[in-house]
Amino acid sequence: MKLQRFMQAPAQTCKREETLAVAARRMEIHNVGSLVVADDTQHIVGIITDRDLALALAHGKGADTPVGEVMTEDVVTVSEDTDIDDAAAAMDSRGVRRLPVADVEGHAVGMIGLDDLYKYLSEEAITLAGAVRAQGSPPA
Repeated sequence: MKLQRFMQAPAQTCKREETLAVAARRMEIHNVGSLVVADDTQHIVGIITDRDLALALAHGKGADTPVGEVMTEDVVTVSEDTDIDDAAAAMDSRGVRRLPVADVEGHAVGMIGLDDLYKYLSEEAITLAGAVRAQGSPPA
């Protein structure tokens, strides 16, 4: 199954020049735990998470620190036509909780996270349970 059905779109973004305070406020407004850091053409250049914000503040960075100083630049992305199982494998192999979703030109179009995978797995479990119930009880 393609992840487009479960990903959060559009991607919530910020720029590397914006401050941590602006990024935190944007996360609050959009009720997300991460932002894709994008350049002026919406190409993905990084990601910043709520954990990055907390660690930056814990290490003495101020609210006026640019996002570019604390973001992760080595970003794993998946394409919008990626199978959701492959996205889950990519998250697992890299030890990340969220992956930006990019179009063929590398523009941010969405985000897939563990919560989205949970929703997918829940739907699969419900479908499986229904199929088992439809088979009925085995004869005694």
